[in-house]
Amino acid sequence: MEKGLIDISVIVCTLNEEKRIGNCLKSINAQKFSGKYEVIVADGNSEDKTVEIAKSLGAITITEKVRRISAERQAGAKIAKGKYLLFTDADAIVSENWMQENYDFFEKNPEVAGQYGNVFFSDAKETEKKLSKIMMPLFMGLMALIGMHNPIGSNIAVKKTEFEKIKGFNTELVTCEDLDLFNRLKKVGKIKWNKKSIVEVSARRVKAWGYLHFIFFHLKNAVNFYFFNKASKKYENIR
Repeated sequence: MEKGLIDISVIVCTLNEEKRIGNCLKSINAQKFSGKYEVIVADGNSEDKTVEIAKSLGAITITEKVRRISAERQAGAKIAKGKYLLFTDADAIVSENWMQENYDFFEKNPEVAGQYGNVFFSDAKETEKKLSKIMMPLFMGLMALIGMHNPIGSNIAVKKTEFEKIKGFNTELVTCEDLDLFNRLKKVGKIKWNKKSIVEVSARRVKAWGYLHFIFFHLKNAVNFYFFNKASKKYENIR
């Protein structure tokens, strides 16, 4: 490895996440990764101690005044120095081999411009957590098989060179910024589902909305995006 070369930039989006950002960054700092990495917290101008906590745990921080996750992801990517960009969210806990799995997948598949992994629940009931570990891979695998990839922003990775070719995220989007990014990445490389890339996230939105509302919203939004190029302009903050 060349001196000073950064293999991976991990970009974490935050907004008033002082209760969760610590555990997220600790899971990133505990990675079993053989290369060199940096951690960037792209914050949406939080009013709590999110940024202070992030800095105390060694993260590079950048503030994005536009409180929109697409803008935050883009802001973090702009200052990233890594060969590969890995994106996740403040309520996520990444598996201990998360970085290595993504890095190895890219290295073994040079034609891949972007990859995405599984997302399971971290703080739901045991039965719900187990069910998510069964249903998510089935859904992801099926969608990948029929060519309708369904990346979830809390576990996506891209080659920086390919990311820059398509100018990154569409910062006007409130939702579906992940689907849009990967839809455009298809023009410069292949898209793959990496089932070994695993992230666990909070079930707080499911708890607030209920399963029916949660599933219906995301399915409807994905269908509208894929077939009509429309994405919801509303996505309430739940903390």
